[in-house]
Amino acid sequence: MLRAWQDVVGKWQIGPAGPDGEPSEGRRYFDRARSALVAGRLDEALEEFERAATVREDPHDQVGIGDVHLARGRWRLAAGCYRRALAADAANQLARLGWSQLLVAEGRAAEAIPELERMVADRPDDPVLRYYLASTWCSVAEQCRSQTAEETLVITSAHQLATCERAARRILELDVDDDELVRGALRLRAEVAAGRRWGWAPEGVALSLTVLVISLGLTTVVAGGALDSVGLVIAGVLTGAILLGLVVLRFRRQAWQLRAEAIARSIVKPGI
Repeated sequence: MLRAWQDVVGKWQIGPAGPDGEPSEGRRYFDRARSALVAGRLDEALEEFERAATVREDPHDQVGIGDVHLARGRWRLAAGCYRRALAADAANQLARLGWSQLLVAEGRAAEAIPELERMVADRPDDPVLRYYLASTWCSVAEQCRSQTAEETLVITSAHQLATCERAARRILELDVDDDELVRGALRLRAEVAAGRRWGWAPEGVALSLTVLVISLGLTTVVAGGALDSVGLVIAGVLTGAILLGLVVLRFRRQAWQLRAEAIARSIVKPGI
């Protein structure tokens, strides 16, 4: 699913430019179609884009028709239109952006990132391209996380944690003029930071075993000292260190792990 209506129509800010002279019949159809699409009048937009496509061969008409289908969730039809536009002009930015958002809508946002990163690298000052990349990174973070029965997104794996951290960092780096995206990235960064904190599970058992291990090690060391046995002292130190390490490995968890274990039964949609 797309994050916002802006992800369908925002790209039309970057083209195509209007004609120098009197617009052709096809261009007049196209201009009316684009205005209708941006305003959300999808039936009118589809009709005018199709009229334009019957009197001229222009990839932007196919992008417009694809956008109408994308907005209505007709992904297969949208894919066909974007493919035709790209076949006519592989460098067409609107077609490339349309295809990227089709991937997002299909739950494949991560696949759209490399192409969008290349587009932003070529035109780093373009706010529209930066917006699309940031929005897609937001979708990557949403799609990678697991979902509970209450439709809450939660981090349940180290891969999800790393992906969310990367997404939050990249969105903030892009410095987009979108308060919702920025707030979401800040919340995501805070969630990652909280998830990396360490804790014990179960805390009571871990604490008891830690005290027991330390006591055992100290007792052995003291006994070795009393018996003037260097070997016993070394054995006490090594045994205590090894047992303490095992306690840490067994019971120490990061916060995201503790939460994932606690809500495991409520997960209805595992993340990526």
